[in-house]
Amino acid sequence: MLKLYVEVPYASFRKSYARSYAETYPLPPPSTIYGMLLSLVGEKFRQRHEGVRLAFAYKHAPQMTTTLRKLSRYKYGVPGKQSKLGNAPDFIETLCDIEFLCWVDSSQEKSEAEKLEARIIRAISSPGEINRYGVLCLGLSDDAVNAVSLCEKVEGKWHRLIPGDTGAMELPVWVDHVGSAKTRWQRYELETQAGDIVSDPGDDSWNWTEIIAPS
Repeated sequence: MLKLYVEVPYASFRKSYARSYAETYPLPPPSTIYGMLLSLVGEKFRQRHEGVRLAFAYKHAPQMTTTLRKLSRYKYGVPGKQSKLGNAPDFIETLCDIEFLCWVDSSQEKSEAEKLEARIIRAISSPGEINRYGVLCLGLSDDAVNAVSLCEKVEGKWHRLIPGDTGAMELPVWVDHVGSAKTRWQRYELETQAGDIVSDPGDDSWNWTEIIAPS
């Protein structure tokens, strides 16, 4: 198991059912964070590290603002509409000052090949060995990551993101990009009071989020 510190100045995580007004999820979805980790290590196959477990804690709840920016529509199957109507300015919700810790546990990965934990360590310690392209982003291509680093010791107070059936927010864990029928969801609760992190994920009060593709 390893811990990562991640800082992103701004990003938007458009809700799956948002239409003309691009609402954002209040926190980065686990599916998006998993995608960022794959990008970090140069992995293009989404199911390559299926079974990896993730957990999260936030320095504070990100601030939300509304911005005017180019919004892409009609992405799939209608190239005529996309070229004429698809890219136009519109209002979009954006999260600012995103700062979180991410725990990564590869002990239950299904593949016998090199685990995600080992690949992350190699990507951070020896980035020249990684075959990848583009800026590391959290979601959209212009939502660049400011910093990602290994965290040996958790310092300060953090808000844990707790998975649970009664959580106030629902976030996607695995997204079906072609349709929506196979998108997997999980409910979460962000702790209202920040506290010291005295235990690792997996105890009775703080479960892992497992990245599993739908069958």
